[in-house]
Amino acid sequence: MKHRIKILTALMGFFCVLTLSMTVDAKSTVTPEPAIYAKSAIAVDADSGQILYQKNANQPRAIASISKLMTVYIVHQQIKANKLAWDDKVKISSELAKLSTASGLTNVPLTAGKAYSVRQLINATLVESANAAALALGQKVAGTATKFAALMNKTARKIGISDGHFYNASGLTNKLTGKLALPHVSANAENRLSAKDVALLAQKLLQKFPKVTNITKQTTSTFYGTTMTGHNQLIDDHNLGQGVRVDGLKTGTSDKAGACFVGSATTNGKHRIITVVLGARNKSASDPARFIQTAKLMKWVYATHQPIKLAAGATIAGVGKAKIPDGKQTTILPVTKTTHWVWADKGTSAKQISGQYVNQPAKLTSPTKKGTEVGHARLSIDGKRLQYIGHSAGKLVMVTNQSVKKANFFVRLWRAILRLF
Repeated sequence: MKHRIKILTALMGFFCVLTLSMTVDAKSTVTPEPAIYAKSAIAVDADSGQILYQKNANQPRAIASISKLMTVYIVHQQIKANKLAWDDKVKISSELAKLSTASGLTNVPLTAGKAYSVRQLINATLVESANAAALALGQKVAGTATKFAALMNKTARKIGISDGHFYNASGLTNKLTGKLALPHVSANAENRLSAKDVALLAQKLLQKFPKVTNITKQTTSTFYGTTMTGHNQLIDDHNLGQGVRVDGLKTGTSDKAGACFVGSATTNGKHRIITVVLGARNKSASDPARFIQTAKLMKWVYATHQPIKLAAGATIAGVGKAKIPDGKQTTILPVTKTTHWVWADKGTSAKQISGQYVNQPAKLTSPTKKGTEVGHARLSIDGKRLQYIGHSAGKLVMVTNQSVKKANFFVRLWRAILRLF
């Protein structure tokens, strides 16, 4: 009997050690963040703005032709406001025509005195990264290059970009815009944004004008008989993960900026992410470094993370009850107003997600209707707060999950008396 007990004890000890070993091994196999060889980089959820990866993401840098995303965003705004139409014609000046054939610049040829549609100039701006086409759109919207630069900076502030600066619609250095250069501005002045602000700009563009990907996913197009070839080498790349497809957004290259790329990808048509790589290697026009780094980042996000759904009407652990002093019930547990997706390491459960009020909610008054806003909560996973781009991002609106009637006079009087003691 004693011999059997010794064997049983030994087996139990063995399995305890084995379990501990497996737990340690499981923790040690968590995929570390990828080494992204670029000056700055970031990956975010396109819908919520949740940051999934970042490297020097707050440092403003030259962004070259990525600037064209702001030009395209403003043009879309003008069309939505009925101040511009897709079929409106843009007449080309001699300065723009000369710039459109300048050596070393990406362009489609434009003819002085000829008019081109806004739609075709947008296509040329996004597919071919045509500099003169972008500048022509800026002039059409604002009248002059100076006024459009001011509009770009004003728009940037409105969408929450607090740092960086725009000098022109194309992203060229001031001197390379020729006679369209801004006066009293350094010849080498170049549009600058941080990786985080580039991601914010891309997010706003995709959220408000999602059909833009119908243009940015094109590998080739035509411009009045001229064949245009897109620069995005990740379009139709099937090596990024099962179901992962890239449909945008924009490249940018200059001596100061290096090679840059803003990527947009989905998995099985859902859960879109935005990636930004600024200042990658740029040995030649065909150097694939920015796409290699972007692919590495996209693969890592989709392979190691999972989106967890927090449905509308869900309670969040850690988010305390709201008080209704004069209600039939004096407290109520708030729930989420809308559905929210949270990215977390694979294997994470919804139970590991908790929240905390940004500001303690004010006391509610009754009668209180179902759906009354209680306050805003920030989310954490295992105590680590989630980070987001944008000033108001990451704040979940919490609401009442039921109506609460007002307590009768005698109940309220009795409560008041109790509060005195």
